[in-house]
Amino acid sequence: MFTREISAVPERLVKNGKPVFGIFKGCPKRLDIKGVKDPFVSFPGPRIFSNLRIKSSLMFMFSIGQYIGVVDFFDQKVFGYAEVLFWNKETKRKFSYRKLMGPRRRFIPHNMILGFCASFWKNRYIRISWDHARNRFSAVFNLKGDSSRPSASAAFRASYMDATMNETVSVTPFPTKRRCSATYFSTPLIHGSLSLGATNLSGAVNMPDSNGHSLLKVNRAYYNISYEGEFALLSGMVEVRKTVSVKDSDGNETVETISSMKRVSLHLSGAGENQVDADRLNPNFISVDGNVTPLPSVRITHSAGFMREWIIQDFENMVDLTFTPSLNHVRDMSLLFLASNTRTIFGKFEGVLKTSENEVVVLRNFEGIVRSQTMRL
Repeated sequence: MFTREISAVPERLVKNGKPVFGIFKGCPKRLDIKGVKDPFVSFPGPRIFSNLRIKSSLMFMFSIGQYIGVVDFFDQKVFGYAEVLFWNKETKRKFSYRKLMGPRRRFIPHNMILGFCASFWKNRYIRISWDHARNRFSAVFNLKGDSSRPSASAAFRASYMDATMNETVSVTPFPTKRRCSATYFSTPLIHGSLSLGATNLSGAVNMPDSNGHSLLKVNRAYYNISYEGEFALLSGMVEVRKTVSVKDSDGNETVETISSMKRVSLHLSGAGENQVDADRLNPNFISVDGNVTPLPSVRITHSAGFMREWIIQDFENMVDLTFTPSLNHVRDMSLLFLASNTRTIFGKFEGVLKTSENEVVVLRNFEGIVRSQTMRL
């Protein structure tokens, strides 16, 4: 079976001008990739100029009660962008709120031990914060609506002491080893509530305090002139099967399959055509009750279109999934020297995944999110 070693988090992700590639267990003190030597051969000059090509993003996916969605922050140096997007899984109604933020020294902090990312505008208050010393993670938003779109507010919290939560860091080529992408993942088990105000079209909705699942993804990368990428996310309780050998009183050995519900979080990113050493260096992983298995590179295809069936497979027989889209959200943004198109799709996964512990994770109509993104500087 395919295996990849998980190492301890290094003191620095860039050492002597070179990225420290690999997948690491734990939380880094800083998610900082500045200082790579000559990341752009065609763009010589002091490192301060190449550091300006580092872009940052934060994505918090949550699934709680009847709602599933994402909170996004994008740091483009000159400006920042925040968006809250979620769907009601029962009624299929979409709620989207966004805010463009002016110049700020840093929208997404380097410090991963203690920090926050926030939009402070009165009608678009959004905050994601973490404090490892106090074992506290929180996500809060308070969003003003209009006549057809309700005001929305939510407060989620989680503890880093939860045994089913894991923290990993992946440093990969982007797409060559001259440049790198560093991604921090955590899987908080959240508890909280979400409320919607009344509008001309609907009444107020108050979801009681509930337990839910989430996945936090913080990324920094040296972006080229253009970028295309796709990835899939899910988190929740899933059926997990494991085959074990059992001996009876006479010493006869039989094989049994044990099935149980476990907390699973998954991130799969499609390998680019020019990705270097994609099987060994990629950000793909599955977490089962806090035990992490690095996964091989995968191919994500949707030849019939974005809103038709997606196929996600590897060549190691560890990932075999299909994704059936249900609802779609497209964001086109063009500002100054940046143009981007981001498509976030809510749907259901079917298929199986295998872990390093010989467990088989079975997905049946399991709700999750895929994203396709293109960007040009």
